[in-house]
Amino acid sequence: MLFTHEHEELQRQLKKFIDAEINPHVDEWEEAGIFPAHEVFKKNGAARFPRRVQARGVRRAGPGLFLFGRDGRGAGPYPVRRHPMAIGVQTDMATPALARFGSDALRREFLAPSIAGDFVACLGVSEVGAGSDVASIKTAARKDGDDYVINGGKMWTTNGTQADWMCLLANTGSGAAHKNKSLICVPMNTKGVSVARKLKKLGMWSSDTAQIFFDDVRVPQRYRIGEEGMGFTYQMLQFQEERLWAAARSSSIGRLIDETAKYARERMAFGRPILDNQYVHFRLAELKTEVECLRSLVYRATEL
Repeated sequence: MLFTHEHEELQRQLKKFIDAEINPHVDEWEEAGIFPAHEVFKKNGAARFPRRVQARGVRRAGPGLFLFGRDGRGAGPYPVRRHPMAIGVQTDMATPALARFGSDALRREFLAPSIAGDFVACLGVSEVGAGSDVASIKTAARKDGDDYVINGGKMWTTNGTQADWMCLLANTGSGAAHKNKSLICVPMNTKGVSVARKLKKLGMWSSDTAQIFFDDVRVPQRYRIGEEGMGFTYQMLQFQEERLWAAARSSSIGRLIDETAKYARERMAFGRPILDNQYVHFRLAELKTEVECLRSLVYRATEL
C-alpha cells in the first residue's frame, strides 16, 4: 500500500491534534475512570478529521479512517493512550451501518451530529448470554402502531454511560435467527433506557463500558436502519470495519518492541547491554517480523 502526501499530512495533523488536546490529559482521565467524550469528540469534529472520511454523508468507513490514521508506525490510528476504543466505536463500530443503509433523514438526525462531535454513539449487540454468538441475542423490539417497543439488555457497551444514541441490534420478528433482526437507532434519553452499572475493567479505565437495560422503550419505526430483518447481515458487515480497525490498532504494538529494544540497549548486565545477548536480540527481531506481517496483512485487507 502506497501512502500519498495527503495521507502523510493528515497523519501529521492528527498527531499534532492528539498530542495537544488529548494525551496531556489521559493520566487524569484514567485515574478518574472516565474521559469527557463530548468535549473530546466535539474538538475532533471541529478539527474536521471525521469529515475527511465522508463522501456526501455516506461514510468511507474503516479503510478511509485507516488510511489517514495509519497503523502503529508513528502516531497510529488515533494514537490516544488508553481510550482508543471509545473513538473506534464512534467511527468504525456504531456508525458504518447507518452511513451505508440508513435513510437520508436518519443520517441527518444521527450520523451528521456524530461526525460533528455533537453526539456520542455506542453499539448495542452483545448481551449477558450472547457475545460472539450474535444470532442468539434476546433483546426484542415488537411493533406497536408506528413504533417499536424494546425490551431486553446489552452488555459491555463502550461509551454506554455517555452516549446520546445506540445502534441497537434487536429481534423484530420470529423467523430464522439470521433473518429476524434489525438495527435501530435508539436515543439514550428515551424513557425506559437505563444504565444498570459502569463495568470495571483490567485496563482502558477512562473509556467507559456499561450494562444497559431496556424496559418498554418506545421509538418510531423510522429509526430502523435499512430493511427490517436485515440487521444480522448489516451487523456482520459492520463488524468487518470494526475488525479492520482492531487489526490496524493492534499493529501499534511495534512501538512497544522499539521501546523494549531501546531499553535493552541501554540496560547493562554483566558488563554489556542486555541487547547484546543473542537470544534477546533474535527474539526482538522475530517479534518485529511478526508485526510487519500483521501490518502487511492489514494493508492488503484495506486495499481489498
